[in-house]
Amino acid sequence: MPVVVATLVLGACGGDDESSDTTTAATTTAAAATTVAPTTPAAGSADLPLPTTPADGSADLPLPQPVDTADAPLLIAVEVGADDSPDRIETVPAGAVVTLSIVNPNAEDEFHLHDYDLGDDQVVPAGQVATFTFVADRTGDFALESHETDDVLLVLRVA
Repeated sequence: MPVVVATLVLGACGGDDESSDTTTAATTTAAAATTVAPTTPAAGSADLPLPTTPADGSADLPLPQPVDTADAPLLIAVEVGADDSPDRIETVPAGAVVTLSIVNPNAEDEFHLHDYDLGDDQVVPAGQVATFTFVADRTGDFALESHETDDVLLVLRVA
């Protein structure tokens, strides 16, 4: 792991105080910068290298563990009245596993995703999250709607 250390020292020195009425103050400034270049995984490797000890040298702190996200669903969250919009387009690749997480904090609601038949007739109490996990196996644009507001919350684009 390459480490670059740069140190800059500047100094000014005054003249002989006895031979002059002007006094010059001596100033010394030191600055150090350290840059540590990150390591990169081997070609084709999805795991990032982990340090063997924490940066501060303490050995009692837990180290981060690698997480396999290859099969994890793509999460799309929407809150009615906060971040919903018919202009909001969320694009996912065809064949991806998708999780929609939807909440209406102000009223009980019913949500559905057109052409995927998700959520029809499922009433969700105010403030509770409705979660739908599915495989995005149809391509195109699909509206996610609230039955309470009759608004399009977002458009799911499967490409």
